[in-house]
Amino acid sequence: MIEAARVPIPSRTVLYTAAGFSLVAALVHLWATPEHFEEWWGYGAFFLVSAVAQAAYAAILLARPGQKLLVAGIIGNSAIVLLYLVTRTLGIPFFGPEAGVVEEVGALDVIATASEAALVIGLCGMLMWRLPRQDRAIMLVLALAAALLLIHLPHLVLFFHLIF
Repeated sequence: MIEAARVPIPSRTVLYTAAGFSLVAALVHLWATPEHFEEWWGYGAFFLVSAVAQAAYAAILLARPGQKLLVAGIIGNSAIVLLYLVTRTLGIPFFGPEAGVVEEVGALDVIATASEAALVIGLCGMLMWRLPRQDRAIMLVLALAAALLLIHLPHLVLFFHLIF
């Protein structure tokens, strides 16, 4: 009988920290939900769904920290961070009465976005830890390239916004 390869499980400290970042983002989104419902039901629904998804993600992450869940968290939270950057530089995309309006940066939204970015970094680290040793270097280079792009995304967006 062939024994399946053991997949390393992140420590409880790492899992609780990642879950904490997700809960912080969830609480900020929940706090901002009523204000966004006042602006438009679609904005409020987005914040409510984000809050519920991030709170549920924290609980599921603690219970079943599998590879697919890590990837889902990376994709979902990266999308929210990207949307935040777009709404603060180019404006609210496509929908609602404030489409095209550039949102102001506030303390709570910076806290939520920083929590989401920290969560993505932590999830990437957990995902890389599960890879065979030879693949970790490649993933580290890709992660650093993605981080560099993310850090400079606001600059790129503003540059293209000024040109077009």
